[in-house]
Amino acid sequence: MNIYEYDDFRLYLQHRYELRCKEDPSYTYRKFASEASFSNPGFLNDVIKGRRKLSRDAVGKMIGVFGLSEIEAEFFRLLVAYRQTRDQDEQQELYRKILFRRNRSSFARLNPIQSKYYQDYRYALIRTALMATDFSGDYDALGRFTIPPIPSAQVKKYIRDLCDWGMVTQQSDGKYAVTDLVVEPPETLRDQVKQINREWIIQSIEPLMKLSPEKRYISSMLLSVSSKTAKKIRERIEALREEIWDAVNGDDEKADSIMLLNVQYVPKSRRTERI
Repeated sequence: MNIYEYDDFRLYLQHRYELRCKEDPSYTYRKFASEASFSNPGFLNDVIKGRRKLSRDAVGKMIGVFGLSEIEAEFFRLLVAYRQTRDQDEQQELYRKILFRRNRSSFARLNPIQSKYYQDYRYALIRTALMATDFSGDYDALGRFTIPPIPSAQVKKYIRDLCDWGMVTQQSDGKYAVTDLVVEPPETLRDQVKQINREWIIQSIEPLMKLSPEKRYISSMLLSVSSKTAKKIRERIEALREEIWDAVNGDDEKADSIMLLNVQYVPKSRRTERI
């Protein structure tokens, strides 16, 4: 197990405990509590389920039981602090430190796509831009094609990284093309993907204010729904995503632009209690 694959310390603890149980079928939460000198035999389970927070002393005990190295222990402390703070500014600063340490770890070297591709939205933007252009090395032109524009020196770096990761290849005629390689981010990096989704949502605000309706489509609806209908709507949205994806993949004409599609379906109230 590589701790640098994780954004959530609770998920890491769950997987470490499950691994220990596979290695020793007699291992239990009670045995873990004994090893860590916790009086509550279900302490680890309570932490994993989110029912308890970890104090500095408890963090030190868990580091000892799982035998983390000094640098792994420091990363674990960052994960705990990141998840347990309620201060958004502090949380952003802690996550910046998490990404910095992850990028300096062996995980970043062994899994550069998972570690770095989902940290910067411009990798996906450049990769998609290659599908809509006949790019053969004019980095300045490709940088002007995207919204927002990207400096040519950065475009060159993104292209080089994408080629190194096998997501883009240079063909015999000198043109660059996207390969079929697409790596889905693992569950352990869900916060990293969440940051990318946040960036795409933020970038949808400017077109609303600057573009005419025929150049963009943005619509909002407030719905009063039952739990049954709410689930049905989620299923319809997922089916629509698949339908749109099939339409794009089945398009016989050459792509000439990039469009951003965000689908947002979120609660705007608490659920009512039925009496």
